[in-house]
Amino acid sequence: MVDELRTEEGLETQAAPEKEETMEEMMQQFDVMGDFHRGKILEGTIVDAREDGWLVDVGYKCEGFLPRKEWTHKVLIEETQEPENGAKVRVQITNIGQGEDAQLSLSRWRCEFDERWNKLEEEAAKNETVTVKGIRKVKGGLIVSCYGIEGFIPISHLAEDGRNVNPTRLLEQDFQVKLIEKDRRKRRLVLSRRSLMEAEMAEIRQSFYEQVNEGDVLEGDVSSITSFGVFVNLGAMEGLVHVSELSWQRNAKAKDVVSKGDHIKVKVIGIDKENNKISLSLKQTQPDPWDTAAERWKTGMVFEGTVSNLTEFGAFVEIEPGVEGLVHIGDLSWTRIKHPKEVLKKGQKIEVSVLEVDSDRKRISLGYKQLSDPWKDAAEKYSKDMEVPVKVVRIADFGAFVELEDGIEGLIHISQISQARIENPREVLSEGQEVTARVLDVNPAERRMRLSLRPAHEEPVRKPKSEETAPADGQKTEDRPRRRRADSDKRRNDNHNNQLPQEETNVTIGEFLKQAEDSE
Repeated sequence: MVDELRTEEGLETQAAPEKEETMEEMMQQFDVMGDFHRGKILEGTIVDAREDGWLVDVGYKCEGFLPRKEWTHKVLIEETQEPENGAKVRVQITNIGQGEDAQLSLSRWRCEFDERWNKLEEEAAKNETVTVKGIRKVKGGLIVSCYGIEGFIPISHLAEDGRNVNPTRLLEQDFQVKLIEKDRRKRRLVLSRRSLMEAEMAEIRQSFYEQVNEGDVLEGDVSSITSFGVFVNLGAMEGLVHVSELSWQRNAKAKDVVSKGDHIKVKVIGIDKENNKISLSLKQTQPDPWDTAAERWKTGMVFEGTVSNLTEFGAFVEIEPGVEGLVHIGDLSWTRIKHPKEVLKKGQKIEVSVLEVDSDRKRISLGYKQLSDPWKDAAEKYSKDMEVPVKVVRIADFGAFVELEDGIEGLIHISQISQARIENPREVLSEGQEVTARVLDVNPAERRMRLSLRPAHEEPVRKPKSEETAPADGQKTEDRPRRRRADSDKRRNDNHNNQLPQEETNVTIGEFLKQAEDSE
């Protein structure tokens, strides 16, 4: 029994020194920290794959865990496939667990991002520009690959002025850019191509201005089409063909003249070096149809045209692309109209005749009513003594003008209005009144017709000789009160003339004055 106690005491004596081990000795024994710390980059081997990640052997006392979300990140541009068992991977320690559940938390993408970002900063420190590659087009700009990290170029920084830029043409293309903003924590990278383009384009413009002058004809490609014109890429610069310089045809639409991508010839009509604008013309590279208009259009020709515009003074009719003629409002209808829209409408196709051609002033006078002259067969249509319904349109002192149909008017003289003698046609007729009249005479050549309201078997009223002379048709004469005043003035002048000597006599001025005093 004593021996057993001695033996136990001996064991206790031997165990006592083990309790005196230092913390450092214990950490080395269990290798809790060792050479592993947060942020360290290690190379490990995939030992097992799970649904939510992989177990990686990195030489630690236990396997580290690499979650699937830590395999890659959207900011990284790569095509690395998910690993298989036995594959080697580079990872970064993100956390070290303590206690019974001690385990390393690992990340692959953080390690990749740090390496690529460091490489980018090293390159940016050496050079003002970096090389990128277009990846995809997004709203507002272009996503590029910059050392394997996604960067963004706003559309306003893709070209010199940010206008008419097509990011698609930069896809899969390598080009130089400047770094204008970077934020490692936010993993944000903003780049610009504009500043480089400005310097390059300044040299190109200078060369262009030295070689090109107004009046030169150049070739280019249609880069874009707008409502106000067409932009043409001349290689060194872009120029604008205003819609008015697209075609000799009036109101031509850009999309009806050219298409995007068309290779065309244009004439330089304006150079604005201060604003870097080039004005171009497409129609001036083509013959002006007015130069040969007089050869194609002769007076009296009849053809079909399209009403292109209506104004208060007439209608413009396009007779061929680039050539318009004017139908004056007086040549639209045989009746009086207030506006051409009463007869025609825009876009209407009509037949017109050429009245006059003035190539120097680029004017063609056209006629519309001339093709439907109602007086052409008036003599056959309205025979003598024929009774026709008419409408009073105007009343004058010498008679009333009446309308038989559109374009045909006749005159009922005051002597043919009533059996009784009248001083004014308004005593019997009024404007707008409809009556039945008898045809007396038709003169198509002079466009005149005389009518009467009196029956055919009755004689006209006799008038004094002073009133027998009737005014010509369509001419206004003085009324009777004015004639009476004229007769009175004539008699007064006659009496005054009777007081003066009628025969030439030899008298002195003194004798003439004495005679005047005696007569008084």
